[in-house]
Amino acid sequence: MRKLVLTATLALSVVFSFGQSTALAASSTSQTVDVTGYANFSSILGGNISGPVALSGSLSDGQLGTLHGSANFPLRDEKVTVAPTTSIVLTTEQMNVGWYRYTCGQFGCIYENGMSVFERSYGSAPVDIRLGSLKGNGTLSLGTNSTCIAACPPPGAYWYAPTGYWQVQSAVLSSQDAGGFSMNGPAPTIH
Repeated sequence: MRKLVLTATLALSVVFSFGQSTALAASSTSQTVDVTGYANFSSILGGNISGPVALSGSLSDGQLGTLHGSANFPLRDEKVTVAPTTSIVLTTEQMNVGWYRYTCGQFGCIYENGMSVFERSYGSAPVDIRLGSLKGNGTLSLGTNSTCIAACPPPGAYWYAPTGYWQVQSAVLSSQDAGGFSMNGPAPTIH
């Protein structure tokens, strides 16, 4: 009888734990992150190779997962993996951005200026890199384009807010080669 009660209790606890993990998974928000740009590898044996790169991964509850893709080098494509070694949590910031414009009519020109509120997200963290057979550690940094959220500039106004980017810097090595590897490009596409 005691074994039966223990078995039933264990079975119920497993069922309830599965139910809880399913509820947590269902409540999380997940998006896809795509980055494109250029990759460059400089070998310590001599030589430099570069080409376009495209990677894709996921962003769940503001944390970036592993990015997978390939670099299109002149002689062959190489698989590329960028795996965060810690959670990359994107930080969202708001900033005041000044704007100005001149409007001219038949009675002359008028100068106008004002202040808008823009928002962007950014983050960086250490990552493990794989480029074909080469492995290494580096840093991934990224930021989204700034978007206006309040008191936006009127049409024809001039203003500047930070633009998005992504970049990876790493040293990589294998049993046959070693060198520096870097990738960079414009703002990630998050959808």
